[in-house]
Amino acid sequence: MIKMKQLIGFAIGVFILVPNLLGQTANKSLAKADRFYEAGEFLLAEENYRKAREFDRDIKSTFNLGNAVYKQERYQEAIDHYSSATQLAPDNTKRSDAYFNLGNAYFKSAEEQQSVESIQQAIDSYKEAIQLNPSNQEAKYNLLIAKKVLRDAQQQEQQQQQSQDQNQEDQENQENQEQQEQQQNQDQENEGDQEQENQEQEQQEQQDSTDQDIQENAAFDTSRLDKQTLDSLDAMKLLQVIENEEKKVQEKLKKFNSNRKKPDKDW
Repeated sequence: MIKMKQLIGFAIGVFILVPNLLGQTANKSLAKADRFYEAGEFLLAEENYRKAREFDRDIKSTFNLGNAVYKQERYQEAIDHYSSATQLAPDNTKRSDAYFNLGNAYFKSAEEQQSVESIQQAIDSYKEAIQLNPSNQEAKYNLLIAKKVLRDAQQQEQQQQQSQDQNQEDQENQENQEQQEQQQNQDQENEGDQEQENQEQEQQEQQDSTDQDIQENAAFDTSRLDKQTLDSLDAMKLLQVIENEEKKVQEKLKKFNSNRKKPDKDW
């Protein structure tokens, strides 16, 4: 935050009234306003300066009205009154004073609004005051202070901009890194899913191959079992036939032996 109160000295003066042709009412209002101003009653001073301006909108009432609102920290309104005073001033000295106070108002407005533009306007006002009155030392002093504050403000803005740019760059880098990590994680997940899918496919193919082998072996075994079963049946039948034939042969032999005579003894 720009602090100008400690850096800049303000010289806001009130013009001394002189006899004029405005009339007694205007003079009374101006004199009364001056007394309030000197007493620090700036709101009452403002009211009486405004009354005086109703009768005669001259440099004194306009300039001092700017002083009254300035003391109330209404700097934008003071700028308007001081700007009008620069146009109403009858000579360069009074116009220089008006520009000097105008510069002070811009300066305080810059403090209030933190505006670099207002500081530059204060510098321009001080320069104008010096050009109109080269012996205006207060304007020269305030001009130096204003230039220094402007440089500091510009450097601060530059640093802030650089900091913002760096923060934005860091944020973009962070976002890019996060996106890359997300993409890598997604790729790894996809690779894992693909690998798992391949493994499942291989397992399925192996299972299908095993099932096929089992089916083929089962079919072979069944065929062989059927064949073995038929061969066994045939063998049993054949064995039964052989046994039956052997029985018949045995019966014939038994019958033959029973009918045969015993031979004589040959001794």
